[in-house]
Amino acid sequence: MNQNLLAASIGAFLIAFVYLGFLRRMDVFEQEQPKYTYLVFGLGMICTFLLIPMQIFIPVQQLLPSEGNLVTRFIYHFFAVGLFEEFVKIIPFLIMLRFQKVMNESYDFIKYASVGALGFATIENVLYFNKTLHIIESRAFYTAILHMFTSSYIAYRFYFARILGGMNLFYVFIRSFFVAATVHALYNALMSSGLTFIPGIILVSVLLVIWGRMQNNLLNLSAFFNPDSIQNKVVLAGVKLLAGWALVFFYACGAIAWTENIEEAQLFFTEGILFGAGTGFGLYMALARPRIVQGKWFPLLSRNNESIQFIDNFDVRKKDNKSENNDSE
Repeated sequence: MNQNLLAASIGAFLIAFVYLGFLRRMDVFEQEQPKYTYLVFGLGMICTFLLIPMQIFIPVQQLLPSEGNLVTRFIYHFFAVGLFEEFVKIIPFLIMLRFQKVMNESYDFIKYASVGALGFATIENVLYFNKTLHIIESRAFYTAILHMFTSSYIAYRFYFARILGGMNLFYVFIRSFFVAATVHALYNALMSSGLTFIPGIILVSVLLVIWGRMQNNLLNLSAFFNPDSIQNKVVLAGVKLLAGWALVFFYACGAIAWTENIEEAQLFFTEGILFGAGTGFGLYMALARPRIVQGKWFPLLSRNNESIQFIDNFDVRKKDNKSENNDSE
C-alpha cells in the first residue's frame, strides 16, 4: 500500500469513527453492545461494492449526459447516482429490522441507518482521498451529513409509519426512498458547479438541522426514557464530537505534509481553519444540543413552540411492543 492510499484510508476511517462515536454516545437510554454498530458499519462498506454489478447491468451513466445546466445535472445524478447509492446504503438498515431485540428503541432507527450510510461513505472517501487529501475536511462535513441524512430520513419515516399504524409500510418506504434519492441528486447537481455551489452549502446546512431534529424526536419517544443523567451524557457526546472534528482537521494537515510537503500543509491550514471552526460549531449546535423532553415531537423545520406536537410515550411503547410481538410470531 502506497503512502497516499494509506493516508486516504486512515482519513476516511477517522471521519467514520468520529461520527460512529457520536451516534453511540447519543444513544443515552438503551445502548446496545458495540458489536452491532460495527457489524452494520461493515455491512455498509460491503454493500458499497454492489454498485459495480448494478452499474454494469443498468448502464444509466452511459445513457445520460452528466454535464449541462442544473436540470440536466439533476436528472443525471438522480437516475445514475441517487437511486443506486440510496438503495445500497439502506440495505444494512433493512437487514437490522429483522433483529427486533437489537432494534428495540426509536433512536435505533436513525442510529443504524446512519451507521450503514457511514460504511458506504467510508469506502467512497478512500477512493476520493486517494486522489487528493485536500478534500478531507469538506467531505467530512458535506458528504457525510448528506449520506447520513438521506438514509436516516427513510428510517425516520418508516418508524413513524410503524408506530402510528394505518399506513402501508412498503408505500412509505418507497416514497421516502425517492425523497432521499431526490435530495441526493439535488446536492450532487448543486455541488458539481461553481455557479450553484453556495446553494449546495445552504442545502447541507438545512439537512444538518433536520437530521439533528430527527435524532431529537426519536430520543424523546424512547420506550426506555429515563431523565437521570441525560444532560451529562449529551454534553460529553458534544465535547467528544468537537474533539474528533479537530482531530480530523489536524490529521488532514499532517497527512498533506507527509504525502506532499509542508508548504501545502500550511496552505491547507490557513485556508481551512475558519471552515473547520465554523463547521465544528455548526455540528455542535445542530446535533449536540437536543431538547430532551419525554414524548415531545418537534417539527423538522420549525422550533415554534405553538406548533410542537405531543405523542403519548406510553402509546408509543405499546405500539413498539405490539410490533415486536407480531414480528416474532
